[in-house]
Amino acid sequence: MAPGDKTERREAILRAAEELLHANPGGGIAVEDLARRAGLAKGTVYLYFRTREEVLLQVHLARLHGLFDALEAALAAPEVDAAYRAVRATLRHLRAHPEFLPLATNCRSMLEANASADAELEYKLAIGQRLAAIGARVEALYPQMRRGEGMALLMSSYALMLGLWQLTDPPACLREAMQRPELAVFHVDFEKQLAAALLALWAGTVSAQGDSR
Repeated sequence: MAPGDKTERREAILRAAEELLHANPGGGIAVEDLARRAGLAKGTVYLYFRTREEVLLQVHLARLHGLFDALEAALAAPEVDAAYRAVRATLRHLRAHPEFLPLATNCRSMLEANASADAELEYKLAIGQRLAAIGARVEALYPQMRRGEGMALLMSSYALMLGLWQLTDPPACLREAMQRPELAVFHVDFEKQLAAALLALWAGTVSAQGDSR
């Protein structure tokens, strides 16, 4: 098979996964689903990806690159309102890709546990490179930050986002029960809460770094 055909088949599998996840963000997909959507035999999928989880890992990596692109564009302007622009870009990306957070929260328990070491290493290296570059941009906007603190802020922002999502997105078996009045404390406007928390995190981090000088 020509290299171009191999690339097209691999991309068809990834497109199929993206479409299935976008249509049903919290649902599971099987290799049979991927093959059918891509117009391929089930065995063909395994010629390009060792496991279903490796497909999902690549989809999530693509979504992360999209988020990183949005953040780079948001942080390209001068310092004024940098945090606000970054948060707004993040929320836009999450709205456009409802599969992002379900995939992200499953990366450790489901995706990385069933992917090969090579696939995991590729994933981590790609993320690390982007975080380092964007973190450096954050540090350029806030000169009071030390080297590495911009990347640490981005990682803390990501952890906050995933943690809040897990608190506000109950498992399917509990969604009906969550309507009970005594559980109203868990009824949170995710976007509003996330925006406020991220802005507070950025403001607090930048202020703390300035005070430590």
